[in-house]
Amino acid sequence: MKLKNTFFKITTIVVVVSAFFSCNDDFNTVGSEVIGDINFKDDQYAAIPKAYSKRFERVRSNNLVKQVSGNQVSYHANMLGVYDDPVYGQSTYSILSQVQLQQLNPNFGTNAVLDSVVFSMPYLSRATGTTQVQIDANTTETATTYSLDSVYGNQPIKLSLYKSNYFLRDFDPATDERQVYFSDDINTNFAAEVEKTLLYTNDSFVPSAKEVVLRVETASGDNTTTTRSRLTPRLRFKFSEEIKTLFKTLFLDKQGSSELSNANNFRNYFRGIYVKAEPEVGGGGNLVYLNMRDAQIALHYSFDVTNTSNSTTTRDQGELVLNFSNTVINSIETNIDNNDIVNGLKEENQDTINGEETLYLKGGDGAYAIVDLFGGNITNETGEEENELTFLKRQDWLVNEANLTFYIDQNKVTTGGDTEPERIYIFNAETGEPLIDYVIDGSINSEQPSLSGVNHLSPISRDSDKNGEFYKIQVTQHVINVLNGDTENVKLGVSVSQNVNYITVVDNTPTIKIDNEIIPTSSIVSHEGTVLYGNGADVPESKRLKLDIIYTAAK
Repeated sequence: MKLKNTFFKITTIVVVVSAFFSCNDDFNTVGSEVIGDINFKDDQYAAIPKAYSKRFERVRSNNLVKQVSGNQVSYHANMLGVYDDPVYGQSTYSILSQVQLQQLNPNFGTNAVLDSVVFSMPYLSRATGTTQVQIDANTTETATTYSLDSVYGNQPIKLSLYKSNYFLRDFDPATDERQVYFSDDINTNFAAEVEKTLLYTNDSFVPSAKEVVLRVETASGDNTTTTRSRLTPRLRFKFSEEIKTLFKTLFLDKQGSSELSNANNFRNYFRGIYVKAEPEVGGGGNLVYLNMRDAQIALHYSFDVTNTSNSTTTRDQGELVLNFSNTVINSIETNIDNNDIVNGLKEENQDTINGEETLYLKGGDGAYAIVDLFGGNITNETGEEENELTFLKRQDWLVNEANLTFYIDQNKVTTGGDTEPERIYIFNAETGEPLIDYVIDGSINSEQPSLSGVNHLSPISRDSDKNGEFYKIQVTQHVINVLNGDTENVKLGVSVSQNVNYITVVDNTPTIKIDNEIIPTSSIVSHEGTVLYGNGADVPESKRLKLDIIYTAAK
């Protein structure tokens, strides 16, 4: 008999079960659980999955796209800064990006002078209100107040910008496929080439939620006109006179050259910008999520304009914009300073047969758990040892619900609250695809990710002190499909997630140790971590990883 999902009405279940026992029975319904001489009971079975951790020495980190609204790309996910995880220690995120001329083969005009070079990097922010600001006795302006999204920590870090001399290829010459870059490439493989020329340093960088006010004075004869504009919160500054001279040499002096004539020539000529984050001694740091493709470097210049009618010459102004585009790489460097975690994550220490007592989940270049729902043997009703999946397939059960419960090890996660990931995500570890329960979850809501997928992927459950207790994942339809033989009992991956709407994956190949490893991109762009209980004699029985199957069976 095929197991049926009790999303169907109870009357449908009754008919199916009754038909199995006898097509010729006379049916008499007594209450809701008795049909003819057949009684039904609801019961629960606790399966014991096997699980262990998988650590990544590095992850693919170029061009990570964050999809947060249906099928539309909302922004590219880049992380910049330093984050101190209370469990896993400090992670440092830097960015290396190509830049592209907004206008190829630019003409700067006659007697061009470079007036300023400005860097601008907007944060993710949202307006929270407005207020009136008095500019002078006769003028008021409407100012906007903002709240920054996706900023973690408020301690200063060192931020430096470099002109990179490392050429980033678009294609891998060995395969003719798009070039893949990894989280450790900048520190391990690119070395000093990315720090060729220092352009700017801020020794106490902290993102500010204040809007940026621009004030520009324009002289015309004896009159000076002042214009003001307001920008969303961002890191914005003018480069020094020394760096301005460098940009004059690189751009204005190259007017008409082949280097500025097309995109490929320019990418080889001006190879990129490296934005390097470094922790301050004893500081907790700050981490900001942003879309680096919104950043730009603007060259503001002036030039002669001649009026042919009266042969007079005036000065006009122009702008050349360098956009951060094409290849953008996130460097991720995590220094786990807890020896127990370091040893617990070693590949040789993972019991892939019997499972581990502790499961480590960490975003970035971290780790996730591998779970085998029915990989072990049990003692069956006759006292014999039998494969658990074989045993379950023999049962005439109607599966009503199946839930995986992962309990948080509060002995290891001693600082909870906002430092704990709100959600975890489960997927097919062989293909990266979500489970069928994700696909049929009617609560998937692309407009409100925090409320999305709560039937399948329940948010963290917290105690009275707001510390995490457990995560519950509903896998009802997946379990039904496995027991029916419609789906293989493949190993599942469980990772942290910043946004459960974001279900794309990246192929982590080639790597040093692991080939063809599938990692959810939502895990790579997550910074938080947690520690969960697996199974074993030292795990409190009430906290052990379990798969609860609630079913209806004939008495």
